[in-house]
Amino acid sequence: MPRRLTTLALAPLALAAAALAPLALAPVAHAAAPWRPPVSGAVVRGFDPGAHPFEAGRHRGVDLAAPPGSTVRAPCAGRVAFAGAVGANGRVVTLRCGPWRVTHLPLATIATRSGATVEPGTRIGTVAASPEHRGLHLGVRREGERFGYADPLRFLATRPTHPPPLGPAPKPARRPRAGPPRPPTTRPPAPRTIPPPLRRPAPRLVAPAGAPRGAPATARRPAPGAPADSNPGAAPPFAPWPAWVGLALVLGGAGIRLRAKLPAIRERAAAPVR
Repeated sequence: MPRRLTTLALAPLALAAAALAPLALAPVAHAAAPWRPPVSGAVVRGFDPGAHPFEAGRHRGVDLAAPPGSTVRAPCAGRVAFAGAVGANGRVVTLRCGPWRVTHLPLATIATRSGATVEPGTRIGTVAASPEHRGLHLGVRREGERFGYADPLRFLATRPTHPPPLGPAPKPARRPRAGPPRPPTTRPPAPRTIPPPLRRPAPRLVAPAGAPRGAPATARRPAPGAPADSNPGAAPPFAPWPAWVGLALVLGGAGIRLRAKLPAIRERAAAPVR
């Protein structure tokens, strides 16, 4: 009997839990479902909240490249939490997808209204030109938390790729123009220096031995094997002293003989001619 009473008492609780289970699991299912990008452009500015998301220079979402007038579509299934103008941000559409609030700005036009139900891909507006955002700004914040911002790229099924850094495109390398081949550069031969002709020394003019004074001098040729005169223009050197001594002895002997024959010569000269 007590066991039957306990079963009857727990039956209402089981029915209430079964009725609330879909509601409890709905936010989890919405949070786990992959989102589609609201526009097809690449990421031009990433998520950078820092320690204080509202500090100057911080970025509480991502900017996706999109020209003004591009169609913006709901990235997730949920309800429109807000659709209208918000101060300097212009027109804004915020969706409630499970426990997350998903904001799209700036919009030129709004194609939905607050409280409407949207599915992934539902058209919610068009992109507006803005000096602060380069394209569409997509922000994700947990409901009820003022600083609960999250990186929107972690929810997207296909993450947009980052574009290359801005800057001038590199100039293509110049190709050399086709033309006739250049002739090889040949240097002219160096001028050959011709040495001056060798000058032979002039022969020495020497009077022949025993010739009287005033006889013409003849060229004296060096004996075979004799060294060449190093200074042909110089005056002939004096004879060595033995030659002079011999010449003196010859002359002295000739004088003695002449004295011995002198009386006979005188006698012959004094004799009468017959």
